[in-house]
Amino acid sequence: MKRMISILNVCVVLFVFSATVSAADVNPDVEIEYFDDGSYLITTFEEGSSHFGVSAFSTNAKNVTKSKTVKYYDSNKVARWYVKVTGTFLYGKGVAKCTSSSVSAGTYGKIWKIVSKSAGKSGNAATAKATAKQYYNGTVIKTINKTVKLTCSSTGSFS
Repeated sequence: MKRMISILNVCVVLFVFSATVSAADVNPDVEIEYFDDGSYLITTFEEGSSHFGVSAFSTNAKNVTKSKTVKYYDSNKVARWYVKVTGTFLYGKGVAKCTSSSVSAGTYGKIWKIVSKSAGKSGNAATAKATAKQYYNGTVIKTINKTVKLTCSSTGSFS
């Protein structure tokens, strides 16, 4: 009977451990947007550098650089293009401000082309815009305009 209880305890421990590990694998910083044709966009956040500094609006404000990337995948799950916004933010003491913004965008292969891209900042947000076009025999068959917005709250929460 004791042996049976010991085996049962080991099974329970293994079950709890495996459930804990699989829950840790879930990434809350990933968003997926699906299109009707089976293609989709995956949005991910990336950590950057951070340090404390002094600004005109707040002492002991934190200066952080973060990025947000959107990748487009076709219906065959092949990555075709991406657009990424990188923003530097100053936040703390009830205030958040974007101090700089940059954009990078590119394609994987020759089917799609990035025809325009731009970056901007306003208040507590960094924004990147890109237009991607899909070509077939030199003719545009699909166009996607994508805006990626990265915002910072006064407590350092990013979305």
